[in-house]
Amino acid sequence: MEHLSEFIINHWLLVSAFVVLAYLVLSNSLHQKLSGITAIGTAQAIQIVNQKKGVFLDIRETSEYAKEHIAESLSVPLSKLADDVSLKDQAQPIVLICASGQRSRSAAKQLAKKGFSEVYVLTGGLNTWKEAKLPLFS
Repeated sequence: MEHLSEFIINHWLLVSAFVVLAYLVLSNSLHQKLSGITAIGTAQAIQIVNQKKGVFLDIRETSEYAKEHIAESLSVPLSKLADDVSLKDQAQPIVLICASGQRSRSAAKQLAKKGFSEVYVLTGGLNTWKEAKLPLFS
């Protein structure tokens, strides 16, 4: 134990960097678990839509959606999501799509407040979809 304290004193900068990095990594995953947001990859998203009769919900702006989108995805911009009534089945799985995955977290919280039980966020958003070389339509 005395070696540990000696190491910490001698390498305080290294230990500080480790503590900060550990906090950043753990706080993100802890925040996801506490908020109820489930982040998924492209393979899981396709599985949910195909096997559980889920829906891709694209929350990017209409102009972004018009340029490129996932086949059969619904377009409801984040700015209009709170007032939208097109999603009626609260038990239907929803996979949220945005450009990079950031806006989807906000949308997931809004949908959870509306009572939707199965809401997923595509990690990395449409960028991840493109990297996986999956089809897009315009």
